[in-house]
Amino acid sequence: MPCLLTVACVTTSEVTRAPTLEEKCDAGSAWACETWAKQLQVDHRLEEADRAFGLACAMGSTSACLSQGKDRLSRGDLDGAEPPLRKAYDEDSEEATLALADLQDARGDVAGAAHLRYEALAIDKSTTEFAFGWRVPFDGGMGLALDVNVQPMGLKARRLTLGLNVSADPRRASLNATVGYQHFVTNWFAPYARALVGPYLEVEGSRRNPINLGAEVGMKFFAGPLGHLGTGFGTSLDGSTYYFLQLGLDWVLTLAVLAHM
Repeated sequence: MPCLLTVACVTTSEVTRAPTLEEKCDAGSAWACETWAKQLQVDHRLEEADRAFGLACAMGSTSACLSQGKDRLSRGDLDGAEPPLRKAYDEDSEEATLALADLQDARGDVAGAAHLRYEALAIDKSTTEFAFGWRVPFDGGMGLALDVNVQPMGLKARRLTLGLNVSADPRRASLNATVGYQHFVTNWFAPYARALVGPYLEVEGSRRNPINLGAEVGMKFFAGPLGHLGTGFGTSLDGSTYYFLQLGLDWVLTLAVLAHM
């Protein structure tokens, strides 16, 4: 009887044994590969850690690509560091962009490093966002505005912005195309200016000019890829001058919010 119980215990233990991180990694888990790699680094098994990071990177883990690239860079392996860092850079990683800049510095490419650091300030920002704004005209009342902003990396690394604006207050309403420039002082702060032009909509007292032409200046405070908080002042040909407060959200996040309302 004791022998049977012993066999039963051993069998149960074997059946319920949790797989190791290495086994999970070999089974295709990027998380397990990355976690295992970090443990291997602590144990100073650097070659094995590099391999595990590489497996996680190949499975699509941006953080694993970044870790592998930075680790190779710290060891002076510039050629080996570039591919994983480039892969993370292609996923709009600010940290990978800065690491690539360090790599270019190490190669003596000062201009390439400077360009990467220029890109790094804006690389993780949303390409397309919806912005909801409150406008306070100086001649009284309260207005609203809705913007769709497009700011791709191809347009001077998100410095140039294109968009569509609908704005209205008690005395006027207009539909505008917009073009602007934002200067990233840091990765979270950018003063900006933009011009607005478009037709007036059907609101009494807004037909002094057939086309609205306006300008805004302000500042944006960014929360990475999520969006921004903006504030500033604007004016237009119809004589309106206003203060505005704006909340911008990445278009995917905006749709998710609307879907749950």
